[in-house]
Amino acid sequence: MAGLGAFTLRRYAGAAEKPPRPNILVFLSDDMGWDQVGFNGSQEVPTPNIDGIAREGLKMTQFYVQPVCSPSRSCLMTGRYAWKTGMERRPAAASRQGMLRDERTVAEALRDAGYATWMVGKWHLGEWQAAHLPRARGFQHHYGFYGALIDSFTHTREGVLDWHRNGEPVIEKGYSTFLLADEACRLIARHDGKRPFLLYLPFNAVHGPNQAPEEYLKKYAHLGRRGPQRAQLHCMDIAIGQVMKAIQDQGIDRETLVLFANDNGGPERMTTNGPYRGFKSWYHEGGIRVPAAMRWPGKIPAGSATDEMLHVVDLFPTFCRLAGGKTDEGLPLDGKDAWETIALHGPSPRNEIVHSLEVIRNGDWKLIEKGASYYQWEEQPLQLYNIREDPYEKQNRAAEHSEIVEKLRRRLAYHRRFARDEETPERIPNFPPAVYGAEENQKYGQSVREKASALGLKEQDEKAIRKNRRRATPNIDEL
Repeated sequence: MAGLGAFTLRRYAGAAEKPPRPNILVFLSDDMGWDQVGFNGSQEVPTPNIDGIAREGLKMTQFYVQPVCSPSRSCLMTGRYAWKTGMERRPAAASRQGMLRDERTVAEALRDAGYATWMVGKWHLGEWQAAHLPRARGFQHHYGFYGALIDSFTHTREGVLDWHRNGEPVIEKGYSTFLLADEACRLIARHDGKRPFLLYLPFNAVHGPNQAPEEYLKKYAHLGRRGPQRAQLHCMDIAIGQVMKAIQDQGIDRETLVLFANDNGGPERMTTNGPYRGFKSWYHEGGIRVPAAMRWPGKIPAGSATDEMLHVVDLFPTFCRLAGGKTDEGLPLDGKDAWETIALHGPSPRNEIVHSLEVIRNGDWKLIEKGASYYQWEEQPLQLYNIREDPYEKQNRAAEHSEIVEKLRRRLAYHRRFARDEETPERIPNFPPAVYGAEENQKYGQSVREKASALGLKEQDEKAIRKNRRRATPNIDEL
């Protein structure tokens, strides 16, 4: 936006101050590496539909999430840091835990503002108790799965069905990525246009188990064990293209804000995360800085980019501003309204990101406290980096800037006062159930077992698990 005249700036500023209420479409990929999309330089897998979002809108090159799945999703939903939502660690397969129940979601805020609220895809913020599931957290329609690690064809996880529509189990054939796109397209096509909608579409691609239809697997067979993940990415881009076409066919392209982002850095030995240090589960940049782009024709200048520091918690207040939703009816938000940064190429509304209670960014400086660790990120030495000058974290400057280290430690001590405990870990009773969701299992469990047995879903799932484990990085698929 540099060099625009005063009239143009006023015109964009006016649009930013009083934007119309858009439809909001959020695509979230899972476990994709920084450099796996074309708009970040990849030539390995064609991603023309994802790239189109960046080309026709804004590329955000300093957009941060959490190092693993559930924490990032909780931040997106609540506008609050994961160490407050009870989701700093993701729920395990047999866990009754979920996101703390007093957290208010962006779906609730937009529903209360008159939006239709739809979710199609992966939830992973609680998979058993009804109070944790999507329709109890503001979504009027949900199709997809509650947990993680499902087989993309049987829609089961180690024999337990995890495929649902509005609180009922669904047993159907089809590849999950394409089924999710089909559902999204149906919702868009059937929408009467009387009110705007929020459509949250988090894929299980490109997370393991890395599966795709045979015709796509063949395209990437030359890449060995990495091939199936690349096939997943190819399929996800096709699915995103189908949903974008549905928006265009409905004539609402210019009325729809579209976001594409990833939930955490790509896993080690599967991706490189480009020039950035680290991988999934790391708090170095490679684990938390992800591909992100936003598109809204006529409101976000096409072909623009920002390197301003933003965090996934900022989406809640930004979306609420655009939708007329209230941000003061729940717990205090950590997110900042970033619309001026997005639409006007303005400065970031934030100067600080509390990545965890052991890792903090303040201005250009990032502190990793001595002893910090997280899942596969081993215990760390004390580190201090100037991210503006050294985004690849090659020069640890802790020894020469002890005053900055102490300043950031004081900031961490301040934030610790607001940390909240997760729910008490409890195991799902009589695990494994037939289907995730306590009420669904009680009501439909027997019929699910009979249908799944007749179709041989458990055997198909076990076969796929064995095949995936032979080629997977050890333990990565447990995250």
